[in-house]
Amino acid sequence: MSVQTSSKVTGLTERALAGTGWSTIASVGKQLLTIASVTTVARVLGPHAYGLMGMAVIITGFISNFRDLGTATAIIQRRNVPRLLYSSVFWLNVLLGVALCILVAGTAPIAGRFFHTPEVAPILRVLSLSLLIASCGVVHLAILYREMRFKALGSVDLSAALASYIVALTGALAGMGVWSLVFASVIGSIVSTAGYWFCARFRPRFEFDWAEVRSIARFSSNLSAFGIVNYGYRNADNLIVGRVLGSTPLGFYQMAYNLMLTPISNISSVIAGVLFPAFSKIQDDNERFRNAYVRACMLTALLTFPVMAGLGVVADPMIRAVLGTKWLGAIRPFQILAAVGLVQSLYTTVGVIYQAKGRTDWMFRWGVVVLITTVTAFLIGVRFGINGVAAAYAITFLAVLTIPGFAIPFRLIGLSFWDFARALLPQLLITGGMAGVCIAWQMALAALRIGNAWIVLLSTSLIGAGAYVGALAVSRPDVLDLVNEILGNSSHGLAATALSLLRRLRLLRSSPAAEAAPEAV
Repeated sequence: MSVQTSSKVTGLTERALAGTGWSTIASVGKQLLTIASVTTVARVLGPHAYGLMGMAVIITGFISNFRDLGTATAIIQRRNVPRLLYSSVFWLNVLLGVALCILVAGTAPIAGRFFHTPEVAPILRVLSLSLLIASCGVVHLAILYREMRFKALGSVDLSAALASYIVALTGALAGMGVWSLVFASVIGSIVSTAGYWFCARFRPRFEFDWAEVRSIARFSSNLSAFGIVNYGYRNADNLIVGRVLGSTPLGFYQMAYNLMLTPISNISSVIAGVLFPAFSKIQDDNERFRNAYVRACMLTALLTFPVMAGLGVVADPMIRAVLGTKWLGAIRPFQILAAVGLVQSLYTTVGVIYQAKGRTDWMFRWGVVVLITTVTAFLIGVRFGINGVAAAYAITFLAVLTIPGFAIPFRLIGLSFWDFARALLPQLLITGGMAGVCIAWQMALAALRIGNAWIVLLSTSLIGAGAYVGALAVSRPDVLDLVNEILGNSSHGLAATALSLLRRLRLLRSSPAAEAAPEAV
């Protein structure tokens, strides 16, 4: 398959990825807040509090799949949206929010008995308010995405993350324990919903039309059904660990899982969110779709591959230095899950293909297969503790689910899995080389009896970054030409700054116009 470099394809990629400027700022900000939270809040509270919160979030996260029934994504995907549909969907979501809030609060004691942990019940009652609050902002969030107003989205998300962190840290230092996390979650929902209302400038009218709601029902119902099975797949391991092993092991496992998931959420999910509204506008042009999709994945891998591999290599010194000795139980599962995170950083993006092409029915059916496969693996792995669950996840995802998970949606746009894999192979090889250099460096430090966690962490990170940048400069993979092309054609101030920096590092050639994008993927 050839990557076309026509102005149409370039324009699509430029328009979509230009939106990541403000999204990236918010992503970096949230990443820094996550690091701050780990080094302060998690260090103070310990794994038991995070395990309790994790049990409660399993329930509220599952229920939240029913919050909008896929209507928000349907609004983004639809070509034309009348105001009556906006108002109708808004009131539908408010009613759902009220119902789900009452449901969670009323069934909280049952969840406490399921986990053999009565403390979960009052936590759930307070967290149920977040479901109602978030339901009031679903339509406004969809409008911002539909209009590709990523500056506003980034500002709101960063503000909500900052407010949550301040509340969590204040509560932790005040001795509030797990309640510092609970109140932080509610405050985050309030700030984000208020921000979406302010930025979207949509005010619902007192009007409702079932015909308008039914017009998006097929798309949204399949998407909502997929959301349920996908949540089951994503959280079955937490449910099983919490039920069988208890809150402290769940705290260790969730910390490992969240450390793996954070780069994916802050990089891949940002890009996927930007791509969906852009791809929805060209859903009938497969050639433009697949060219832009492959280009976007190459750029995503440029960031996520070294981050995930690097985190896996420095997992031990990082957790010892940043979290402290009380979190040592998270080291091994995190090392195992890092390999999953590397692949999932791209796997996260396939949902935009199903949704932009309107084939959420395919998405749902594949989700059922994934759910059954992974739950079976988790039930086997839990016999060997949290390390067994992590290993079961890695083996099942990498050996069984990865190839069909990509190949099935690729059929919708005429993309070969092996052509896609070849496009990513140079970056994978460079990342593998970087990881090898880092492991060799750590072995040398161990031979010299240098075991201070901070020294190992910082020196390995610097060595790894240098090795990765050096390998890119020497091998010059095709993805650098894509970076050169997109940054060179962008009028965004951040793009100009990034272009200048990369040229100084000798990663990009001095004249973007002098170079063409790669001929083959």
